[in-house]
Amino acid sequence: MTAGKPEDAVAVERELERIVAEAEAKLAEVRRELAERRRQDAQHAEIDRLEEHLANATVRWEEVRSFFDDVLAQLRRGEGRDDPPA
Repeated sequence: MTAGKPEDAVAVERELERIVAEAEAKLAEVRRELAERRRQDAQHAEIDRLEEHLANATVRWEEVRSFFDDVLAQLRRGEGRDDPPA
């Protein structure tokens, strides 16, 4: 660059700013895509474990059902009546 052409320096600076802005925009796009892929990978991993999740839920439901069966049996036998109903 010569001292006699400051407009060339300004034009080069503007072009560099444009290139940097475009690069930042593309980088942001890449980051969004990577984040989406990570989210999908995590989701797929959980889907792959669906059978395990279902087995755990079934076991827990069996525990809840057993608890209710015990409560009903106690109520039918008259146990757990400390105070008569008001």
